Amino acid sequence: MKLLIISKNFLDQKDAQSQQSLAFIEALQEVFKSIDVVTAETTENDLNSLKYLEEKNVKLYPLPAQWVNSGTGFIEKIKRKFHRNLMATFITKWAKDAGLIANKLNQKNNYSILISIGLPIESHMVGLQLAEKTKWIAHFSDPWPESLMPKPYSDYSIPIMNRLQKNIVQKTISQARLISFTCTQSRDLFSAHYKMDFEKTFITPHVAPPPINLIKREDENFIITHAGSLSRERFFPEFFYAIKELPKDSKVIVQFVGNIHPSAQQLVETLGIQHRFVFKGQLSKTDTLLCLRESDALLLIEAKMEVYPFLPSKLADYSVFGLPVYAITGAESATAQILDSDCNSYISTHSVSDISGVLQNISVPEEGEFKNLLYANFSKSKVQNIVKSAIFKMV
Repeated sequence: MKLLIISKNFLDQKDAQSQQSLAFIEALQEVFKSIDVVTAETTENDLNSLKYLEEKNVKLYPLPAQWVNSGTGFIEKIKRKFHRNLMATFITKWAKDAGLIANKLNQKNNYSILISIGLPIESHMVGLQLAEKTKWIAHFSDPWPESLMPKPYSDYSIPIMNRLQKNIVQKTISQARLISFTCTQSRDLFSAHYKMDFEKTFITPHVAPPPINLIKREDENFIITHAGSLSRERFFPEFFYAIKELPKDSKVIVQFVGNIHPSAQQLVETLGIQHRFVFKGQLSKTDTLLCLRESDALLLIEAKMEVYPFLPSKLADYSVFGLPVYAITGAESATAQILDSDCNSYISTHSVSDISGVLQNISVPEEGEFKNLLYANFSKSKVQNIVKSAIFKMV
């Protein structure tokens, strides 16, 4: 069997969705005889870092593309948001060129299936140009457009563009042979806003990389690490108030790897709890993995929302370490449902008392052998079986 994947951001491995696309492709290398990937050009270093895929059965087709700027200033953020929405509204040159090469490759190779991975929505714009849509699976990593999302993610949506983007998503849902979502919560949100045949849908969770060994530290601290940016949406003061309430003899240290919202750092100083935090800033992948391997537990923070239509890919990334995971999330979220069946993990709401209580409990060593039950939810064998079932469904 042969597979074609359309993923614009695939080569940009700083992007969480791109990292998941990589894990997905690596899992499917054992299922398909060959995998072709239509993507966008980034840098020579990005391309070289993934050349190892071509040593087996993957061939990359990177095409020139426009990229959203990565500035951190206020004006740069406004420009970035507008540019990103613009590219998700009107078909770009990359999407046109990718559509042409995807059809040529399919004519030549007669793929068993063609999968477009969005976000960005440009990948699905390519899918809409496919001449043979009976083989097309459209995978949605997140809800789109932003106006569909719960607050605070919908705070700065652009109504006119979002209405046009909804038309593109509806066409994708209508024309693709099958539609894939990362969790049932995401599918439910889509079904509330789009006409959708549930018989065409299935759930494909994120894929975890291979397990990673831990490194034992010699100090007595209990380090719980959050990997990834603590953005405006995920910052909430109650977390820091809860840290303030920890007993003086508590050994808990919270370590953040990634960019931190300025309000968080200011609050740490205001509360006088600098001794409880380590802010590592943005690190390389190698250094990030080292911080995680030396940790005692891992922290996942989701924004306060009315509904939780996401399954964070971070949960799959965390599962490879075999450490306790503490998630601050909603009671009905996909994260809570998965961790609820894992006796080694902890879940709480965003309240001060809940957070303080969990941090005190998680730092007390438990007797008995630790079993990594979380990893099975994201194993490559699980995703391989899901894709095989999807192919069978299409026949």
